[in-house]
Amino acid sequence: MNDIKHKATLVGDIFLTESQGQSHEDYQFVLNCIGLARHCADIQYNSESEPGRWIDYFTDILWKYGWNRDHPPIEHVRKKFSGSVRQVWTQLASPLLSRDQVDGVYHGLEALERDAELLSKVKGVNSRLFDFNIMPISCNANGDMELLITNIQFIKSNTKTRYIFWDISQDMTQLFVLARKAVISRKVMDARRLEVQKALAGVKFDFADIEL
Repeated sequence: MNDIKHKATLVGDIFLTESQGQSHEDYQFVLNCIGLARHCADIQYNSESEPGRWIDYFTDILWKYGWNRDHPPIEHVRKKFSGSVRQVWTQLASPLLSRDQVDGVYHGLEALERDAELLSKVKGVNSRLFDFNIMPISCNANGDMELLITNIQFIKSNTKTRYIFWDISQDMTQLFVLARKAVISRKVMDARRLEVQKALAGVKFDFADIEL
């Protein structure tokens, strides 16, 4: 079983990153859980108009498949904002991530921004409302998998840009950033693999997972 290092995958409008330490099998389990949770959350709520409820339902589905959702959400809301969204996200997420994980997100999004064709498929890049999810995963010292669910939503004054928000500043009328942590133990993950595989049977996703 080979380990993977600094991997990034785009699952629709979810940007999933991981640091060294996860096996391919574990990474695929997390990817499957995220796909199921996103599929179910999209049916119930519109992430653009109800991001908080979308995240809550997303974590409810993760809980259904064994993830602990006891960590309270953290929010940053600014009705009028201009500046670096990267800085705001970093300040919110850094206490919950290692430096290596933060760097992995930076490098992954820089790679995404260099792929013009793929970037054009990201919802909101060329519209006023930008809605995007960044979800770093990691394995802690106990062997548990940790997933940080972060949602970034803002209204742009400039509707045409080839950038997401990394390394640029834009005038915006509203910024919303939310972070919530979910954890699953090694024992529970091993016990739930088959259940997650069965849940995937017959489900048709309207999004693809693309490895960067």
